[in-house]
Amino acid sequence: MGSFKLKEFRSSLGKFMVEDGLPDEDEVLKIGESAVNALEKEKSSYRPYGHKKTPGGLLDFSDLEQDVILVPDLHARPEFLLRLLDSEIVGQNVLSALADDKCTVLCVGDCFHTETSGRCAERWKKAWIAWNDGEVDSPMMREEMHDCFATLLPIMMLKNAFPKNFHFLKGNHENILNENDNGNYSFRKHANEGQMVFDFVEQVYSQATLHILNSFEKTLPIVALFKTFAVSHAEPYEPYSREEIIDYRRNPSVILNFTWTDNGEAREGSVIEQLRLLDKKIDAENFLWFGGHRPVKGRYALRQDGQYIQFHNPTQMNVVHVHADGSFNIEKDIVSVMGE
Repeated sequence: MGSFKLKEFRSSLGKFMVEDGLPDEDEVLKIGESAVNALEKEKSSYRPYGHKKTPGGLLDFSDLEQDVILVPDLHARPEFLLRLLDSEIVGQNVLSALADDKCTVLCVGDCFHTETSGRCAERWKKAWIAWNDGEVDSPMMREEMHDCFATLLPIMMLKNAFPKNFHFLKGNHENILNENDNGNYSFRKHANEGQMVFDFVEQVYSQATLHILNSFEKTLPIVALFKTFAVSHAEPYEPYSREEIIDYRRNPSVILNFTWTDNGEAREGSVIEQLRLLDKKIDAENFLWFGGHRPVKGRYALRQDGQYIQFHNPTQMNVVHVHADGSFNIEKDIVSVMGE
């Protein structure tokens, strides 16, 4: 991608955040279909195929030698994603590094549903009052969905543009149908967010949009393995075989295992056991496992005897930078892209 086209592409990513209102359904469907197509055609060289010869639940980059940036739960924060792309964490603009095949960006999941206290929580509460009164498409809900789509559509566009270098794992909030099935639980926190979003998309958009968003979620991987570390949305609840993770669509409990684990809920030693099952050749005792899901107060929290690193602080814009040689310093390489 040339410099002019890259600048044009960056502008197209940011337009959803600065534009008032919601994107047209035709645009959502077009971008969504392209992203689903990119996911369905991922190469087996880094995403091993499972049942029916479709890309499985594991991304295997254990031989990759380039900088990796890990992004925590976004939760409808488009500015976070855009600031990351404009930053120079890897020695050059991250977006240009993606285009030059010089870095890999991996998001741990959870695109929808703002979650911070304060303004976002109050917005949800006001939208919930309106929803309970039968007003699905309230002004507060429109604001929320603007932020959600302004985050989701750039994610989809990045996946389509850089299928090998940009990745997004399934989190527990990737559940547009608000189902209690297929490795999902319905979601509510400040309000009845899961049902409210489903009702909004069904009423303001259509079943076609619900279908394409659900298809996107169902094609997302759940675990990524790199040279010195692994990643999932949540702490591994218990270990599964490599084959079971690849064939995740056949066993909903595998999806739950990596997306819904609460603090203190995982089996003791689950990370090191999981690493050994993923690849017998790796030095499991010296591997790390990164995840988000449950918020931390500072830059990180440690679990599983320090092998599991949580780095999702919803009030900050921190990312993990693992260097091309696989090295990572916990005090230096969890960095902020928030800027001034």
